[in-house]
Formats: sequence, C-alpha cells, structure tokens
Amino acid sequence: MAVFVLATLIPVASVIYALQLLPRLGIIIYKEQFLALFLALCVAVTFLTKPLVRRDPATFRGVDLVCALLALSVGGYIFAEYETIVRNLGLITTDKVIVSVIGLVLLLESARRHAGWSMVSVGLLALAYAYFGHNLSGMFETRVIRWDRLVTYNYLNAGAVFGTPLYVAATIVTSFVIFGQMLFLVGGGDAISDFALALMGKRRGGPAKVSIVSSALFGSLSGSASANVSTTGILTIPLMRRVGYSAEKAAAIEAVASTGGLVLPPVMAATGFLMAEFLGVSYAVIAMAAAVPALLFYFCLYLQVDMEAGKSGLTGARGEDLPDLRDASLRIIPVAVPFAILLYTLFGLNWNPAAAAFAGALTTILLSLALPKWRRSLGGYMRTIAGAGEAAVFIAIMCAVAGIVVGCLGLTGLGSSLSQNLVAISGNSVAMLLLFSAMGCIVLGMGVPVTATYIILVILIGPALEQLGVDRLAAHMFIFYFGTLSFLTPPVCLSVFVAAAIAGSAPMRTAMHALKFAIVAYIIPFAFVLNTSYLLVGEVPQIVASIVAGVVGVFMLSFALVGHFVGPVAFWLRALALIAGLGAIFLVQYHGVVALMAIGLLTAFYIYQKRRSRRTATDNLAEPTRSKVAG
Repeated sequence: MAVFVLATLIPVASVIYALQLLPRLGIIIYKEQFLALFLALCVAVTFLTKPLVRRDPATFRGVDLVCALLALSVGGYIFAEYETIVRNLGLITTDKVIVSVIGLVLLLESARRHAGWSMVSVGLLALAYAYFGHNLSGMFETRVIRWDRLVTYNYLNAGAVFGTPLYVAATIVTSFVIFGQMLFLVGGGDAISDFALALMGKRRGGPAKVSIVSSALFGSLSGSASANVSTTGILTIPLMRRVGYSAEKAAAIEAVASTGGLVLPPVMAATGFLMAEFLGVSYAVIAMAAAVPALLFYFCLYLQVDMEAGKSGLTGARGEDLPDLRDASLRIIPVAVPFAILLYTLFGLNWNPAAAAFAGALTTILLSLALPKWRRSLGGYMRTIAGAGEAAVFIAIMCAVAGIVVGCLGLTGLGSSLSQNLVAISGNSVAMLLLFSAMGCIVLGMGVPVTATYIILVILIGPALEQLGVDRLAAHMFIFYFGTLSFLTPPVCLSVFVAAAIAGSAPMRTAMHALKFAIVAYIIPFAFVLNTSYLLVGEVPQIVASIVAGVVGVFMLSFALVGHFVGPVAFWLRALALIAGLGAIFLVQYHGVVALMAIGLLTAFYIYQKRRSRRTATDNLAEPTRSKVAG
C-alpha cells in the first residue's frame, strides 16, 4: 500500500508542477523544493521495491524501511526549509552537511539497486576526483575542495543533483511515461504489434520488417534499448527464426531496431528534451533536426533486411500466423488519435512537451471511456498512474546521479580543461577531434543509461567540439548518437546481449552483424557535423540535395554490404558502390549536383544488375537444352 501511494504521488506531483497549478492558486515554490520532494519519493519507492539482497529480501526489510523513511525526511526537510537554505547557500552548517551526506548516500545506493555498480562508480569517481584532485598534477590538478563544501554543493546547489537533468526527468520524462503507460493500459501496445505484423508480416523477410516497425515505435516511447528488446524481441525473434533468419542475424536486427528507437522522433526517449534544455531551444527544433538521420538509419536497416531476405530466398510469415490487416488497421486508429494530439500540441501549438504529453494521456483516457473495448475500471487507471510513477523512478535516479558528475565538473573545472586538451591532442583538426570524441562517447557510455551518458559527455566533450567551430546542435546530436551506440558496440553491448539471450545466439557474432546493420548510425553523425543540412539547417535547395544524396548513398551502402541487388553483386561492384555511397553522403555538402550524379550512378547499377540477372536466368534455362543435345 505504501509503494502504491508513494508511486502515485510521483506523477501527481509532476502534473501539478509541470502545469503550474500551484501559482494559479497563489502558491509559489522554488524549483529545487519540488525536485527535492520528487527525488525523495523516487528514492523511497526504490528502497521499498528493490531489496538490498534480492535472494533473501525479507532479511533486511527493516533496513529498507528505515532508508525509505530517511529519504522522505531529507526531502521533506529541504522542501520545508529551502527558503532559508537558499538565502545562506554559501554558509556551510551542520544541518546542511548531515542532510547532504544522507541524501547522497541514499541516492547512490538507489542507483546501485537499479543499475548495479556502473553508474554508482561514475558518481563515486567524480566525488573522489573533486576531493583528491589537488594531489594530481598537470591538466587534472584541481584546487583544494573541503569535503563539507563538496557534499553540500552537490546535493543542495541548483547546478548539481537538483539541476537540469533531474528537472527534465521530473517534468517532461514523467509526463511521457504517463502517456506511454496509458496507451499500454488500453491495449495500445498490442494494437501497434498487430498492425506491424499485419502490414509487414507477409512481405519478403516479413518478421524482420515487423521488428523494425514495432521496435521503432516502442523504443521511442520506452527510453530503454534493453527493455525494448525484451518487450518486442520475445515476439519478433522467434518469427524471424521461423522464416529462415539465423539466430545471430535475428538477434542483431532486433537489437539494432530497438536501439534506433532512442534517436527517433517525436519522443526520442528522454534525451531530446534534455538537449532542448541545454541548447535553449524548443523541443520541436530538436525533433525536426533528428528526423532525417533517424529515418536514414531505419531506411538502411530496412534495405539490408530486405536484401538479406532476397539473397537467402526468405519468404514472409504464413497468413494464419498473422492478424487481419483490416481489423488491425481499425484497432490502430484509437492509438493514432492520442499521437496526433501529442504532435499537434507539441509542434502545431508549441506547447511545452510536458503539457503536450499530458494532453495525449488525457485524450487516451477519454477515448477509453468512450470505447467499450478500451474501457477500464477506476482501479485500473489508478494502478497505471502508480505504474507510471514506478517507471519514472529509474530515469530520475540516473539523472540525479549524473547531476553529481555535473556538480563535480563545475567545482573542479575539469570540463573546460579536458576540452582544451582534446583540441590540442587533435591538432586543431575537426576530423581527428570527431574521431577521438566518437571513441570517447562509446567507451564512456558503456553500461551507463543513455540519458546519463549524454549529460556527462556534453559537459566533457561538447565544449571541445564547439571550440573548433562545430555547430552546437550538431555537436550535441553527435554526442547523443555515439553515446547511444554504446548499446551496440562490443564489448559492452547491452542490447545485443539481451537479444542474443532470447535468440540463443553467440553474443559477439551477433554484435558483428549488428555493427553491419547499424552502419549508417556510425557514419551519419560525421556527415551532419560537416553538413548541417542533414539536420534541416541551412538553405532549402541544399537540404533537399542532401536528403536525396543521403537516401541514394544509403541504398548503395546497403547492397554493397549485403552483396545483393536484384541479384548477386560482384565484389568489384560492391567496392565501387561502397565508395560511391560514402561519396554521395559526404560530398553533397560541396555542391548539390552530387545528388544528381548519385541518382545516375544508382540507376546505372540497377540497369547493369537487371541485365546481368536476365543473362543469368537465360543461361540457366538454356543449360538443360545444351545438356540434352550433348547427350
């Protein structure tokens, strides 16, 4: 009962604050007061739902209860006394130190219970560096920072735990979690899956295409690549295996499709909203900029899946295994209405993202009351609200721990000094800096949730990119992409491990296939840094030329990697297509005529392959006749 009440209060508090209901009643509170209360609820729910020892949860139940009460006490104290605290923020007092120490310890333990030691290690390393950094030398040397100042700054200052990451999680992310949970309550998840199956299931390699569509939609809402694989992969991976895909390829397709959902508008998990806050622009700008790269990513995956099916002679799923398309289309309409409201309010009316998500959730509830098949009991709606609260806890805890890193970097100044050294190491070369940054993003992102990864990398690497003249939006998007790719890149490729476990395949072999299927995700960030037209920034003719060149380039890359286009492709033609595809993507920034040249070259490839295929078919028909004559 306690968990239900606390979990319900999380989205309720988010709605009240995000919609600014208190000021309308004449009640004004600091943002940090709300965040302190929100974080206290999240930490308390963690201790009540994630036991200290999972194998024997009852043994330390008393400890969990005490920790939950401590978390609520800390949050309640800050909420009640923050006006006094903020007036004397630079004055370190015993009560501030005690509250900060307890708050940080409980926060880090909550993170450990959710995500293991990876994120906790990041937080502890940041604190240790800030405290002991004065013992180092060179660019890593810091000034002396007293431990009491270190803890109070990190827990009470608006630039650390109660900073932008937690604020976005407490308002925007929670609102979208509520929206997603409401859709799943009324059967939206099943409707999306059935529609994808009915639409794509019968096509060549159909189940793999179902995986792409369903995983893209689920991944954009869920915010977790691994959770997306677990949700959709249980259905799609066995279907892919049944029509002839190997275990490794089936798992790789699902892992790549699920991870791609994190960069796909309109939701883009939580990171797009953080990016909008950091850049000081509307979320609509971020979503529009992310559209072309994400679509090119999925276009490349779709083409490779289709060409793999053609190469191996794979068919679609059997009709009896699939839902009826007409029925599935009717069932998807009520799901599309809340999405349409979300998009209209977000992009058409320019509402803030939290209000737009709440509008979508409210539309879902009203539709469910009007449609008998969607209607649920009052208890069902309440349980869903509580479930949304529990689902928001993970992201909130991760963002709060990332706030510790941000706070320590602010205290030590490491972010700016590291950026300067990155620029020096790269020799003021944008290309080298991009390469170093990409590798750093992947390594630092391994095992860390994508939202926290983005926050940390923007502070560490973002300034270096901007210092060499990289567009701010492109720099942030570059970091976002390569932080996300840590889920697919060996050795710590969590999405691949989950998919491989479902498929029963070898993880590293699966990862190699995933790298090929996701090739555009590794290429396009370099392209949009050098040519912001891919982010829809610039003159319209150049944007159109870049999109055309990108599509054609992705087409050539796909058949070069698979080795099938109409028919089998010779090695020399694959090498030529690979070079031409990369050329089309990167060289179009210099002149729009590159797009026309790319179209002409692709057309020539197609005509050549078509004629070669016909000659092969003619020779195969003639072979029995020759054999008969010879006999």
